[in-house]
Amino acid sequence: MTRPETNASAQLERWANIGERSAPVTFVGREREIDLVIAQLANWRPGLSAGRTVVIQGAPGVGKTALLHQIGRVLPERLPNAVAIGRPTPWNRRSVGNVLRTLAARMMRTTEDEFRTTTATESANGARAVATARHSRSRSTAPPELSCWDDLETLFADQAEQARPTLLLVDEIQRMGDDEETKDLLYHLHDQTTFPVVLICGGLSTSAAHLRELGLSRLADGNVLRIDALTTDEAEQCLEESLRMIADAVGIDGHPDHWARRLAPATHGWPQHITCHIRTAASALRASDRLAFDSDNLNEAATLAEAAMRDYYEQRLEASATDAMIVFAVYQSINRHPLRRTEAIAVVDAVRPLLRPEDGRSTTGRSVTQGIAWSACSTLA
Repeated sequence: MTRPETNASAQLERWANIGERSAPVTFVGREREIDLVIAQLANWRPGLSAGRTVVIQGAPGVGKTALLHQIGRVLPERLPNAVAIGRPTPWNRRSVGNVLRTLAARMMRTTEDEFRTTTATESANGARAVATARHSRSRSTAPPELSCWDDLETLFADQAEQARPTLLLVDEIQRMGDDEETKDLLYHLHDQTTFPVVLICGGLSTSAAHLRELGLSRLADGNVLRIDALTTDEAEQCLEESLRMIADAVGIDGHPDHWARRLAPATHGWPQHITCHIRTAASALRASDRLAFDSDNLNEAATLAEAAMRDYYEQRLEASATDAMIVFAVYQSINRHPLRRTEAIAVVDAVRPLLRPEDGRSTTGRSVTQGIAWSACSTLA
């Protein structure tokens, strides 16, 4: 007989299905990166040296997207007059106009409707109404053109002093297009000194090099931020606060602090792992007869989390079509010389194209690599 669905069970189901790319329920750490980004905007002055672009890079699962979202959340507290705009990639010649319209609308306190064709209705009276067999007609009004940076400066340069300080947050920067329209917009966002705009890019460990290829050659060393794992204390804090939120929402006996202390080391401080542990903790509580932070439920949560993380890396390996010898070489290198996860990912990215078969996929040694991939990825600190 199945247990009837209760409100607590339904809520735990929701917690257990937090998406793969979701941030941990509670954001912890990254104060240095947040301070640096906001200081770039706070210290902006018209006419000063250009090149105010910050690149936040790291391996998949390190929390780049979560950090961009957190920057947007705390910005109003730090700079009440400022605004954060999130724009996904890819950018290309078809999306440049959309980026400019969003930027103009938020920065200049207007609406995007002003940059769309509008239709006005005017009345026809007397003889004209009889001759045209109608009493009204429509007239289209062309919007201001915003297809490149020069259009934005032409429209608003004389109002730049009233512009709101703006962070333009761009995720997955490695997917940025290389067409001329995109390059032109990136160059001006990076180089212009008219408007208080700072470009914040989040992406993989190769993203800074990709931006240089697109023309952003003056990326200051201090503005390329490589983020890695959280500390054990930060991971523990994140788990404890997140589990406490679940407890408050669902109603769970006991305190989650000892769960957080037990689970934190197994996450290696990796935000994706922390999210995985939160999901599996909710799954263990939902499957249990006792809504309690007790030892049996904790052991089940830890077992589920390890299995879930193994599945995660096996799926990533399968999707990437990484050759078995690449995975094994990285694993051997990790054993000999401790590597940061971002460096290991960079090695894989660099070597994979050299060894991949012409058909684009590797078919040898797939089953052998799964355990190796799990060991290599999970043991990086």
